[in-house]
Formats: sequence, structure tokens, C-alpha cells
Amino acid sequence: MANRLKIFLPFGILVVLILIIPVLVMLIASFQTLDGGLTLDNYHQVITNRYYHLAILNSLKISGITAGVSIVIAIVGAHALTKLQTSTKQALITLFNMSASFAGVPLAFSLIILFGNAGVWRAITTALGWPNGLNLYSLTGATFAYTFFEIPLGIMFLFPVFEELNPQWREASAVLGASRGFFLRQVILPVILPNLVEVFILLFANAMGTYETAFALTGNNIVTIPTLIGALINGELTANVPLACTFATIFAGLMTLIVWVGNRVTRSKWEVA
Repeated sequence: MANRLKIFLPFGILVVLILIIPVLVMLIASFQTLDGGLTLDNYHQVITNRYYHLAILNSLKISGITAGVSIVIAIVGAHALTKLQTSTKQALITLFNMSASFAGVPLAFSLIILFGNAGVWRAITTALGWPNGLNLYSLTGATFAYTFFEIPLGIMFLFPVFEELNPQWREASAVLGASRGFFLRQVILPVILPNLVEVFILLFANAMGTYETAFALTGNNIVTIPTLIGALINGELTANVPLACTFATIFAGLMTLIVWVGNRVTRSKWEVA
């Protein structure tokens, strides 16, 4: 009992300090006015204000598209990574690990040099007379930028999953006369589906919470939930911490809903299997 207390007491204190208390403070503040009184006006503003609707919609668009594109490419990349020699595999894993951490202002600055209005790509396309349809400072540009750290992150998460798949399963299914499509649908997919859903949720949450990259590229021209929260806190619009807490609460609610739906999908798939 004493040993368990030594282990779980520090962990419990840490959870209370860095998770439970901040969430409770955020939730309570979302129902307060600037003067500290209780109100539902913050949520009423979110429901009725079209500018706030746009922030939520932009965040969902960027996160959904980025997570969807990234996980498809990550599946291909993680599977291909398992086929390489150990030395090459380790070198690429190190590279992907560094790329997954390369976000924020450094990534935005690099993309501006490459694809900005006076960037390398614009100079090449102008010299060759090619059309340049990419506007890096738009919603499409922000989505494009997010994939640069989402794809390596997805590969890092999915690589252990594909590495653990037993090659003998394919041989056994072939001996039993199963086609490749049947093998993928009935054997591989049920095994990796929970991991795919979890990685998609992680990528979606990572994109939803990214602030520096979007702000460095677009400023407040493209409003998202993180940039709106930042503007409400530092007073670029009007300093309003309770309203910022309201958006943070909505963000937490959206992620909780997505995780719940993901768990339901994977659970139903396992029950069918």
C-alpha cells in the first residue's frame, strides 16, 4: 500500500495541478463577465456572431483536410519504411522525428522563402512562364503548411503498427486461398483500424491547436480558434479572457466529441469482427 501511495500520489498531484485545475478554471471563466459576474453571454456571442462561426469552420476545415491527407500519405510512408534496411530505416526515422518537430515560426519562414510572393518557387514559375496557383497566405496555404509537420508525425505514429504486422499472416492466407483484397479487408484492416483512428484524432487535434504557423503566415487575416484566442487574450481585438476561455472550452468539447466518436467506431468494428 505504501509503495502504491509513493507512485500514485505524485502522479495524482501532477494531474490535479496541470489538468483538472486549469480545466475547471477555464470552464468557470467561460461563464463569467469581464467584471467577474456570471453570464451566458459569452456562449451567446459564439452562437450568434458570424466571425466566430468562421473561426470554428476554418479550424475544422484545416484540421480535417490536413489530418485526412497526412494520414493517407503516412500509411504509405510507414508501410514503405518497414521494407527498408535497418540502417536506412533508422536514418529516416531520425529525419522524420526532426521534421515532426519543425513547426511554428521556423516552418513558416522556410515556406515563405520557398513559396512566398518573392520565394524560390515563384521565381522559377515566373521564369518558365508556368502558372502559380498557390497562395501561401490563404486558407489553402495554411493547410499546405500544416502537412509539412503532420505527415512525419503520422509516419512516426504508424511505423510501429506496421512494423508489428506478421508477414506470415499473408502466407497463411494465401495458402488458404484468400485474395490480397480479402486479406487486407479481413485481416490487416481490423488490426490497424483502431490505430488509424487514434492517429487521425491526434493529427486533427495537433492541427486544431497549432497557433504559431498559422499566425506567422496569415496573421489575423485567416481567423482560426487558436489565433482568435490569442487575439482575445493579448488585446489585438479587445482583451476578453472569459470569451477566450469560452473558445478554449468549445475546443475541448469538440476534441472530446471526436475522441468519443472514434472510440465508438473502433469498438463497433471490433464487435463486428
